[in-house]
Amino acid sequence: MSTLRTKKLLRKHSTSLVLGILVLVGFVDPVAAQSGPPADFEGIMTNLYDAVLLVLKYAGLVALAFGAIVWFTARKNSDRAENGMWLMIGGVSMTIFYFGVTIFVAVLEWIATPTP
Repeated sequence: MSTLRTKKLLRKHSTSLVLGILVLVGFVDPVAAQSGPPADFEGIMTNLYDAVLLVLKYAGLVALAFGAIVWFTARKNSDRAENGMWLMIGGVSMTIFYFGVTIFVAVLEWIATPTP
């Protein structure tokens, strides 16, 4: 995607992007104001961590499978084969990153846990 095309798209949709961000802030602001003491911060971070892991795992596997389907059914269409290959690469990298994050957090928890 060229830079000029990106700039044109941003100019064309700038109003809707700003409006979307403002609506998002309007919806999230009351929820953020209701958050409790800092003890709830740990629960929020745990939920965020779980959500990130789920997205990495399942989106990666779906992208991997969809990329394989697109790539192997491309026949002589090189654009479709390239798109399938990039989907597969993205899915594999998300899956590898999922395992990497899981291992990294497990090592940090092991380091942080005091030995009796």
